[in-house]
Amino acid sequence: MRHAVVFGALVAVGLLSAPRAEACGGFFCAQAPIDQAGERIVFGVSGNSVEAHIQIQYAGEAEKFAWVVPVQARPTLSLGSAQLFTYLDGVTQPRFQLQWEPSCQPLFPGPIFSPPMEDAAPGSAGGDGGVVVVGREDVGPYDAATLTADDAVALRTWLTTNGYDIPEAAGDALSPYVGNGYYFVALKLRQDKDVGDLRPIVLKFEGNRPCVPIRLTAIAARPDMPIIAYVLAEKRAIPLNYRHVLINPTRVDWLGGGRNYPMVATEAVDEAGGHAFLTEFAGSATTFAQNFAQGAGRNYDTQMLAGIAHPVDFTQAMLTQGFLGDTAVQGLLRKYIPMPASLVPRVPESQFYNSMWSYRADIDSDPGRPAFDARGFAQELETQVVQPLKGAISLLNAHPYLTRLYTTMSAQEMTVDPDFDFNSDAPDVSNVFTAKARFQSCQEDFSKREVRIELPDGRFFFTKFNQPITQGPSAERVEQYSEVGAPAVIQDNSPVILGVIQNLGGGLAGQGCGCGATDAGSVALLTLVFGAWSLRRRR
Repeated sequence: MRHAVVFGALVAVGLLSAPRAEACGGFFCAQAPIDQAGERIVFGVSGNSVEAHIQIQYAGEAEKFAWVVPVQARPTLSLGSAQLFTYLDGVTQPRFQLQWEPSCQPLFPGPIFSPPMEDAAPGSAGGDGGVVVVGREDVGPYDAATLTADDAVALRTWLTTNGYDIPEAAGDALSPYVGNGYYFVALKLRQDKDVGDLRPIVLKFEGNRPCVPIRLTAIAARPDMPIIAYVLAEKRAIPLNYRHVLINPTRVDWLGGGRNYPMVATEAVDEAGGHAFLTEFAGSATTFAQNFAQGAGRNYDTQMLAGIAHPVDFTQAMLTQGFLGDTAVQGLLRKYIPMPASLVPRVPESQFYNSMWSYRADIDSDPGRPAFDARGFAQELETQVVQPLKGAISLLNAHPYLTRLYTTMSAQEMTVDPDFDFNSDAPDVSNVFTAKARFQSCQEDFSKREVRIELPDGRFFFTKFNQPITQGPSAERVEQYSEVGAPAVIQDNSPVILGVIQNLGGGLAGQGCGCGATDAGSVALLTLVFGAWSLRRRR
């Protein structure tokens, strides 16, 4: 018997955009990419075991951070690696590529779109008004409690009494999960930690079908909040109780590199009733796993770092080994190598940590500097950075197939928990979509040139820079998948889309303007087989 594995997040202040630190020449970046508000989860499903890597995004006061996730079986907890999410985002994000045919000189190269970038000790069990604490531990920066409860109000009361800032509305949202006997993992930041210390969390538990309890997320959701689920398994993952939707590629701003694609994708989901997912990628994970293992932390050597006595030499060795400036590394730098008091008023923090060797004299002469604990620093790098990264590598290596599923939802749409299953008959989906392009006119001003775009299925249309097609539906097709076979077609908008581009002078290649191509049988052959592509955005 199959049972759904439920996963989700409840944040007291909200899932807000927060800086994501990347390596940009050092450990601290002056201009870090910004993750858009949303949820990102990596599921690994093997037999009757699920491993969920969850990236937690939050902006607000540290003491108000609270995160609760219901799980159908008791989980084990550990830290995850932010590098896993960064890598998967990069290799699976949708891309639009134009193949330019000779027409005007010089040829316009055509943009390619890239989206903006986002130590355990179990406690004693006990009861508290219908709440049982089955585990209490520190996991990296988190104070984590695993609970069971037979009453939602009692659960919220326990959480607030124990320092978890949980809104009153959480009681009603928790009720369906309490009534079905779920475990609850509750996280808050430890007293010596701040928002910059947030790390991905890993939950491992029994189950074979991932599910996102979106009803909890509704409490803190922004409008059209993006949700991305990566599912690693033996075959392609499909939404079971949600629709599946493919976008209308003629609505995409090809000349702008797909910059309006988030809007088109969100509109496509809305046209499918608001409960639908797009498949952004589905295919072999083998190459991804190999490349990630070869590039991620292969030069890390914390034993060598433990023997370096001076903090400046230590950080230079870290840079040489390729340690990235993520929040974990930044937090450890602040802890073990605080800025000299004499520099604080006049030197930016990022400048100090990225150019620490130029401040060696200031560090050595700082009267308040504690003795440098190289061994402690190296040990925490091992447990908080290296081991989570090795776990991410093992996760990718253990599963041959990767599916990336995407949707956007607003709070009022978060009424049904999406449930995923697997379908070995479902085809692979590429995240790279190509089309042919050529100039119809050769004005010196590129913005005035009309461009002919031809899709791989032969449909063509005309557009200008910053003037994508706005007519017609955003959804090419709405489908419903089951565990076997091809999806049932709920709505096919291909005839409508063809009519729109014909009215604008386009049509089918080889048929002139396409004005006579109205045969319903021919139109049926136009249905795209490229899957759906979408970017994270909120309207």
